[in-house]
Amino acid sequence: MKLDNKNLTKIQIKTLDVKKDKTVLALGAELKANFCIIQGRTAFLYSGFDDLKNPFFFNKYKKSLDTQLKKLSRKPQLIAHDLNSSFFSTRLAKELKEKSLKSSRIAPIQHHYAHVGGALASLDILDKTVIGISCDGTGLGDDGKVWGCEFIVYEKKDYNRQGHLNEIALPGSDKAVHEPWRVGVALLYKVYGRKLLSLKLPWIKNKKYIINILIDMIERDVNTPLATSAGRLFDGVAGICGLCFKIKYEAQGAITLQKYAQKAILRQRGSYEFSIKKENGLFVINTDEMIRAIVDDLVKKKSIDDIAACFHNTFSQMLITMCVKIGSRDKINNVVLSGGVFFNEIISKQVTAGLNKREFNVHIPEKLFLGDTGLSLGQAVIAAYSV
Repeated sequence: MKLDNKNLTKIQIKTLDVKKDKTVLALGAELKANFCIIQGRTAFLYSGFDDLKNPFFFNKYKKSLDTQLKKLSRKPQLIAHDLNSSFFSTRLAKELKEKSLKSSRIAPIQHHYAHVGGALASLDILDKTVIGISCDGTGLGDDGKVWGCEFIVYEKKDYNRQGHLNEIALPGSDKAVHEPWRVGVALLYKVYGRKLLSLKLPWIKNKKYIINILIDMIERDVNTPLATSAGRLFDGVAGICGLCFKIKYEAQGAITLQKYAQKAILRQRGSYEFSIKKENGLFVINTDEMIRAIVDDLVKKKSIDDIAACFHNTFSQMLITMCVKIGSRDKINNVVLSGGVFFNEIISKQVTAGLNKREFNVHIPEKLFLGDTGLSLGQAVIAAYSV
């Protein structure tokens, strides 16, 4: 991999099996914006545009994109974008198709498949069959639901979802992302029903009125989407523990939990119970037992450090156990990690060590390709295989 300047990363992908004359454009998601141009087996990734909802960054992104497209000797046959139609990058893809790249074909690519594809391309292992773990905040799934903790088998250019975290209700939708205690209410309601109002957690007593409203929203399915999101699970647990009520910066709930866990992780080997069962042909992790155990520990006044450490141990074990189930069934011993959750060094190290012990080969991309900053590379690679 060669870093040509601050915003451009040039990648040679020997295992990308496409024609030399193929050109693909991919526009990434919306946060940590980036775009990628693939010509043959060479990818050019342009990053550093931040949030496209900000007019300054969107104009900067669009200007850079226009400049690079003018330099191309061959126009892109494909324009790849995220499934989310509200993203500015998705709208721009459609605008390019209508105005300046009329002969190109639009290729919508699922967010978590793109994460796995980008990781594989950056590591140049597109010739391997792997289990891709993709853990982040949220991304629109190809079933129209919100995904965020996904187990994807990649084989011979195909991506197939084989498992996920159980669905978590998000009362207030985007508001739940900015107020993690709302996700905590949803997790508690799933386990205790309305009896959650009598739990001896100080913050519940202080918020009983609005908690009743949130319960009504959940029961009536009003502005309460469901998400299989690792990020929202971390947020919800941080909320239950009383650590984070309003988000001031991205991933604050998860980062706060990690800080507490680091104080106890070397001495705390304990973990909580969880279960995995088959639903509609997919493996699904059920977190109800873990949530009940966390509440029990809080009521017993166990230290937040130990609870956070046990939560991390449990989440890592969930990922490991899922890979063992899928790997033993499908005879796969390669795993690739992707998604922003793996910026958490506790989770990354524990999952790697646990899978290595079970004779899996674990592949971790550079940080640029873990989160959304390298998402367009995965979009481009998947799209390149579609023609």
